[in-house]
Amino acid sequence: MESHMAPNIDPGEMIVEGHEVRSKVNALLDLIKIAWMKENTVTVIFREGARFLPKKVKDDIVRAFEDAKVQDGSFEASSFSSGRVKVESPNVVSYVARSRAADGWLLKVETKSRLDRPLEFKPWLSKPQLREQRSEDDELVSFWVVVVQVSLDSFFYLEAQITKAIGRIIRTHRTEPDRLKPSLGNIKFDLDPAARPNIKDKIWVETVEGGNLKVKLTSSKAPRCGGNGMKGFEPAAQEG
Repeated sequence: MESHMAPNIDPGEMIVEGHEVRSKVNALLDLIKIAWMKENTVTVIFREGARFLPKKVKDDIVRAFEDAKVQDGSFEASSFSSGRVKVESPNVVSYVARSRAADGWLLKVETKSRLDRPLEFKPWLSKPQLREQRSEDDELVSFWVVVVQVSLDSFFYLEAQITKAIGRIIRTHRTEPDRLKPSLGNIKFDLDPAARPNIKDKIWVETVEGGNLKVKLTSSKAPRCGGNGMKGFEPAAQEG
């Protein structure tokens, strides 16, 4: 946000600790900054399938609202400057207006929008509020499973088995090598949140040759830890 930097203001109290600096900003100036952000910034939340759209597409959607206002004469084309779109989290972006004419206009769009639109517009959210918003969104709509240490002969039916055993797959992520066993793969599936009660720890696959393949899963409900095949997640208990 280069055009909104203020180089000649009080930087606040500053303590130097070796090669690090700790700064406590001037409270009055910070309140003025917050008031400016509330006046000029709108938070756009992408819900349902729209949360998985690429950043460029989300940016284009917000720009489409701008273009519509310019075309209908609400914004003067010769003087209007497009706002800045900043990604805050996978499904949340902030729109910072650069023209006074754009102040609060997205919030007015929200009051007239259809109820089934997978977009929600809110006033500016601070960092703590964004963290809370993301936590709420994850609880409501984020449900995933990771199939860990998958062998090549287990891949063929994997999506069909996950769908039948647990629920509808919304998105299949790229397969990643397992850290402990690079010859095996880990693959993440985003699932319909309604399937959350159907979570499984293992899927056993009986082959035509009479073999039994064990497919192990972990999920967004599993405890987090380190030092295992899928960084940050604890795989389901393995059988000896």
